[in-house]
Amino acid sequence: MTAVSNRRRARLHLTGLLLAALFLGSATTALHPAPPSSTAAEHGNFVWFGGWPTGSFRLAGGDFVYCIEPGTSEPSGAQRGPVEVSELPGYTGQQADATGWSAAVTSGPASGEALRHINYVLSTYGNTTDLDTAASVQLAIWMLRGDPGLAAWLDHHLNWVRAHGGELYVVRAAQMTDEARARALPAPDTAPAPLVVTRDAAQSSRGAVSYPAGTTELRISGGVFENGERTLTIGDGRAGTAGWSAELHPDGWKRRHEIEIGGEWSVRVQGWPDRVVMHPAVIPTQQGLASGIGPISETRSGDFDPVRADYDAQFSPVLSTRVDDGFVERDSGRFSDTVTFSVAEGSEPWTSRSAAEGGAEHAPVVAEGVVYGPFTHPPTPAAEPPAGAPVAGRARVVADRGPGEYRVRADARPAESGYYSWVWTIRQQDQSAEIRDADLLPEGYRFSDAFGLGEEGQIVPTALRWSTRLVEDELTPDHLELRDRVTPELRHGAWLRDENGDRIPARLRLTVYQSDAEPERQSAPPESAREVASAFATVAEPGREVDVEPIRLAFETRGWVSVRTCLVEEDQDPAARGRFEEWCDDYGIPEETARIVLPEVRTEAQPTATVGETISDTAIVAGAVPKGATVGFDFYLEAEPGQPKYTEQWRPVRDEDGSVVRWTEEELQALSEEERCLVQPVARTARVDVEGPGRVVSPRIVARSAGTGYWVEDLTMPHPATGEAAELHRGACGLENERTVISEPGSQTPGESGTPGPGKTALAETGDETPVAAWAAASALLLLGAGAVVVGRGRARRRGRRGEEGPDVQSLCSSRKWFS
Repeated sequence: MTAVSNRRRARLHLTGLLLAALFLGSATTALHPAPPSSTAAEHGNFVWFGGWPTGSFRLAGGDFVYCIEPGTSEPSGAQRGPVEVSELPGYTGQQADATGWSAAVTSGPASGEALRHINYVLSTYGNTTDLDTAASVQLAIWMLRGDPGLAAWLDHHLNWVRAHGGELYVVRAAQMTDEARARALPAPDTAPAPLVVTRDAAQSSRGAVSYPAGTTELRISGGVFENGERTLTIGDGRAGTAGWSAELHPDGWKRRHEIEIGGEWSVRVQGWPDRVVMHPAVIPTQQGLASGIGPISETRSGDFDPVRADYDAQFSPVLSTRVDDGFVERDSGRFSDTVTFSVAEGSEPWTSRSAAEGGAEHAPVVAEGVVYGPFTHPPTPAAEPPAGAPVAGRARVVADRGPGEYRVRADARPAESGYYSWVWTIRQQDQSAEIRDADLLPEGYRFSDAFGLGEEGQIVPTALRWSTRLVEDELTPDHLELRDRVTPELRHGAWLRDENGDRIPARLRLTVYQSDAEPERQSAPPESAREVASAFATVAEPGREVDVEPIRLAFETRGWVSVRTCLVEEDQDPAARGRFEEWCDDYGIPEETARIVLPEVRTEAQPTATVGETISDTAIVAGAVPKGATVGFDFYLEAEPGQPKYTEQWRPVRDEDGSVVRWTEEELQALSEEERCLVQPVARTARVDVEGPGRVVSPRIVARSAGTGYWVEDLTMPHPATGEAAELHRGACGLENERTVISEPGSQTPGESGTPGPGKTALAETGDETPVAAWAAASALLLLGAGAVVVGRGRARRRGRRGEEGPDVQSLCSSRKWFS
């Protein structure tokens, strides 16, 4: 059942219940008449749960009040005047109600935290005209009273509310109780926190005083605040800090000084009192009503206890060091260190005084440093350097800025590779007379850091040089592999060793550069040199030659290759980085350069022929021939304006109507010379194996039309990775020695004077009719051949339309043997 339906049901019964209440009230009043000054509270805002109401009462003045003694009689009679109480008295009562409850209840007195929480709920939510809120407030007050003797009554009635649609009222009441416990805090009853004085760790003549909220004034003796005054007014009432400076060492460095800081405070405190306003019933058996008194606010003030700082300015300076760079270049570098000064644990701060030009002047402290080395092994950490340790340099620093970092350089440059270690010392007897007389450092004071610490070490790298040489100075396409040898040399000192006494290995990078022309020796590769491969070699002993793992080159590499060797920091093992100078030898060293040798091919084409004859080309191969090499020949018929276009099978190209397609002047003019030479391939021979240097004759092909053609040869070998043919050489198109001129039968081939072409036999010139008959017979045979060709082309064309291929060059040659 919802709260709304409860209210509707309540309104249906309200008249009868009020009449009954009025009747009971009248009867009770008649038995216990109220004092003339008292008035009876009226029903305020009620919600009915199954015939049982809960909510607020309204006083004659309009304020809302709530039952404070659950389980007793309803306050239907008059109430006495309001009384502010800090304790609700205990009681015992018995009241049957519409929920079926009829048992007696007993509660002890309520005070302190419970009463403060009740005050919060009454003050925050009680004075409301909202029925739902008022009902939840009443439930929350009963929950907060919390006496064990009320537990059964409270559980019974909360369950009744839940069972009659009031679950949300119980939940809201619980939220109010939680809120009261969290927010209803008592007003603080203590003074503000004390003043706290601190000193600047880096400048002991200055510091700060922290003050709490409510501070109104601060006073100092023995110094001044940041405003230059000895009094500081705090106007905003908030906590904060105020800087101060002490008048230290006004007449020279002194060991002792004192300041004192005090002041006043005034705070306004707020909180929730553990009190409520009680409205006791005139009739003793009826329960009392209560209202809240809200939070309180009041002002408290007083003086702070003074805080003092009695300074003993004597301090104990210490230092730590860290080299900026753990590696120093030989000759051009300098040993350097960063010394960080501070004070020992438990020491007074580094003393200082106000400078005449403003700021602070710190007591100067002197420290001396020594660089020991070189050592071939990493030094072992120890409290003192080993006896007789070599000294490579010295340095001195005056810490006149107080604590902090000071960068120092030694008075010498490193000349040899090796390990070096700094050691720094502060001694009381090394300080100036003014500092010693003021007793600012303890008598006989000495501080020294340890020898051989990693952060205090510097390394001068090993200087390596080397000589290199390739095993072969010529490579072939089927053996593109470089074999190299490296011999290291040591310069300027020892080869650095590790903690085990072993030489630290160096890793050399060998980079292969390709160029089209023979490289010229120079300090670095030119921009035209292209990096094509690399390898690494590890060396660990001077004078010992090392064979480098073979360096495989890409099959496409051509021209010249040259190897350049470098020692690069990033290539070294992490433990070896910084232990070697970076260096590269030259590019283009003759002993590190090789040429890639390819076979040389030139050709001699058959110069002339007539249509119907076979023609061929001859390749002359010189030099090293790789295994699996083959040579192929392509024939390109020169395209001329008005002449037919031919397919790659040397057949005329025809349009959809069957007419021969011819070349036009415009389309040929749009081509370059090379493009025009290659625009019309008409034949390609089978490939011929090349076993070695020598002459290789191409398979013969049939010349099918007159014109000028050019042979183009190519030489290939199997690709090492894929096995596919890889081209090593391709001839140019248009060379004179690759030209074959084809003429019609019976016409004179340019350059000839009746000399028969290859595959022809000259006719006898006897003057009889035999030649005529022979020509007639030949013409008949030509016509028959032409018919066969036409038929063959038609069949081929029909086969092509059905997706079949036409005859290749070799089959065509076989079918025309009768022609020659």
